[in-house]
Amino acid sequence: MKRLVVFDLGRVLVRICDGWQHAFERAGVALPQDVLDAPTRERLLEGVKRIEVGDIPVEAFCEEIAGHLRVSCEVVTKMWQGYCLGPFDGADRLLVDLRAAGATTACLSNTNAEHWRTLTDPDDPHGRVINRLDHRFASHLLRARKPNEAIYERVERATGFDPGQITFFDDVEENVAAARGRGWRTHLIERCENPIPTIRKYLVEDNVL
Repeated sequence: MKRLVVFDLGRVLVRICDGWQHAFERAGVALPQDVLDAPTRERLLEGVKRIEVGDIPVEAFCEEIAGHLRVSCEVVTKMWQGYCLGPFDGADRLLVDLRAAGATTACLSNTNAEHWRTLTDPDDPHGRVINRLDHRFASHLLRARKPNEAIYERVERATGFDPGQITFFDDVEENVAAARGRGWRTHLIERCENPIPTIRKYLVEDNVL
């Protein structure tokens, strides 16, 4: 049976920062703990959701976040540009092996224009891995984000695979549940140092590798 293997990117194929505090520390700024209180985190999340469906440009998002956190827009931009930390060890080999096994591959990512630029840059380590995928689906380009059912339907229509032929890996339970509801075979990836060995194990169990 033909198989389509669909990957989320962050914490599945790609290492990313462990939250806002970590991302700002990497950018050289230590945010006071009281700045990131619950209401502020909620406002930041709403901003992320808006750029992930292309409602606002990343530049406007950075200006908005700078106002919430009382830091410069330049600092926020630097933080956001450094959020993706590189592909996990073994991710490239995994995609090579899936192609050799006859599987079609894709990513389905809630992302934004800035991160997508890095993730698909052929001269960047991210791009050298992500560009091996046969199909690439990004929320800001599709104007919908997981777990919206429309984005999963878009993958089915664009690739020509039936739900029962699709295996999906994601680190967010609600995204996995939505895919499962459409009939996809799903695997929830727990946060860990490197999920690639676990993904390989699941693919062997599913008779894909």
